[in-house]
Amino acid sequence: MLLPLSLAAFASGAAMAAESCDFYQGKTVELIVPFSAGGGFDAYGRLVAKYMGPELGAANMIVRNQPGAGGLLATNQTAKAKPDGLKVQLMSVSGMITGELGGADGVNFKSGDFSWIGRISGEPDVIATSPASPINTLADVKKIGGERKIRIGSSGIGDIDYIEAGLLAKMLGVETDIVTGFSGSPEVYASLGRNEVDFFSSSLSAGEAAEKAATARLLWSFDTEPVPGRPEIKPLSDIVDAQFIPLIKAQAAVVAAGRALAGPPKLPADRLTCLRNAFDRAMASPALIEESKKINRPVAPLTGQQITDLVRSVTDGAPKDYLEILSKAYAH
Repeated sequence: MLLPLSLAAFASGAAMAAESCDFYQGKTVELIVPFSAGGGFDAYGRLVAKYMGPELGAANMIVRNQPGAGGLLATNQTAKAKPDGLKVQLMSVSGMITGELGGADGVNFKSGDFSWIGRISGEPDVIATSPASPINTLADVKKIGGERKIRIGSSGIGDIDYIEAGLLAKMLGVETDIVTGFSGSPEVYASLGRNEVDFFSSSLSAGEAAEKAATARLLWSFDTEPVPGRPEIKPLSDIVDAQFIPLIKAQAAVVAAGRALAGPPKLPADRLTCLRNAFDRAMASPALIEESKKINRPVAPLTGQQITDLVRSVTDGAPKDYLEILSKAYAH
């Protein structure tokens, strides 16, 4: 289990701050957000820039929005950017990894090659059913599956929930239909609340919001570990056959990567160290943590090495079955 950063981990922060990163003095560092201004990614990017820039010793750390092709435009450009430490990007890591491994059109990078600085936020995905559904166990699924196909909702082809729908269909051992055509998660949850679909997977926070709106009942986590504070949400690994645990672990790692900061490939080790240390100190800052709560953008940081290991655990070792499901998802 990956342990988030904590204030205790940086008791030596003052000594680290004194480390020589003179290169950044008087420089402007650009933080690329691969989506339009005003959304969640933009809020996280501006939060990090505000606190990381001073920790780095830079004159400015500015945010530049570069939307296009679902984030691919900016990511492809960052992959080819000069590795001088003056350009970093906020990454939607799950989309990067699944797009790369699934052979999505327009992907011109290797996720594991980026110079990973740290994760800003991440949360598990959960699988929900209708509050009125009789489903509680795999036996319930199989009973219904003996009468009709199990319906799994999805925001659309290529989305993370579409990939998880494909994985779930493989694991349940019954005939399924993946129902698409929704405008987004809220619409799928509304359909789930009307018992028009049997399952839908999403982030924990989206699932809990649907729970409060009485359109969902959270059943399982797409993970091998329980959800902290929610013991009634069982890990999917406890529900399905043990042969599927490698698939669950691969998807859980993809989801756990969350939103993370990275520089171009082959960034010099000394500059990467400066960026990582500045990021770690910023994320442990009480002021950043307090502001993240005020703007309702929770943080759950991991170090640069932790996010590197997490990314490469999938890109370098994903099961063949997992790669096949990703390829099918993007082939549509």
